[in-house]
Amino acid sequence: MNDSVAPGKLVLAGIRKRYVREGRLYPVLDGISLTVGEGEFVTLLGPSGSGKSTLFRLIGGVERPDEGRISIGGKETTGRRGQISYMPQQASLFPWLSVAANISSALVTAGIERRRAAALAEEWLERIGLGDVAGAYPHVLSGGMQQRVSFLRALLMPRGVMCLDEPFAALDALTRAEMQTWLLRLWEEERRSVLFVTHSIEEALTLSDRIYVLSPAPARVLREIEVPFARPRRADVWTEPDFVELKQEVLGLLARRGAAHGV
Repeated sequence: MNDSVAPGKLVLAGIRKRYVREGRLYPVLDGISLTVGEGEFVTLLGPSGSGKSTLFRLIGGVERPDEGRISIGGKETTGRRGQISYMPQQASLFPWLSVAANISSALVTAGIERRRAAALAEEWLERIGLGDVAGAYPHVLSGGMQQRVSFLRALLMPRGVMCLDEPFAALDALTRAEMQTWLLRLWEEERRSVLFVTHSIEEALTLSDRIYVLSPAPARVLREIEVPFARPRRADVWTEPDFVELKQEVLGLLARRGAAHGV
């Protein structure tokens, strides 16, 4: 891994965001405060439209909050771009670049020397079992393979915080389960700071150290949940009685708050 990776503690304090549409004010985030500790895997879980992707745009500096502050590694980053690595819902690989070049070009843009970036791409593709497709183009890869490449690109970026925005939502159920296991194994080796977005309670409980459950918009933190399952996490953790009980608790919380908001 790149030795120049920045410190990875993320802190959001009192984040509020509103949009004006057709002359009307729509509040999206209402005082969100959360933390992702160094090397911690934290998940945002909430209904559609609860502002999870908006939070990512704010953390990434694409937009500024109306109120509140964001810091990474102890330095304020509110409104500053280039402070995180990001993995979107779709792999978003450049079709005209090879698999290895998709990774190395992103690293060069982030400030890594070209030969070092190329070496990292080749080394890690071999490490995750994709060395034989390093020179191939993305269209020949399956959806799961494309997501592996996209995750590797985010993992190798010299940024302390990774934001993963529902990266497995477009995959079939079997591939999604395989990708969860693969991501968890790779993350447990590297322990980067991760903020993950999902609609899936099972996915959140399988992957996370902590979960922030969000209300419908305007989003507030309903509850912060410490996930009690030991690491390295078992592949069949979802069969444990505590897992089933915690899943039902979160489902009930979301259902009650959704009914209160008329959704």
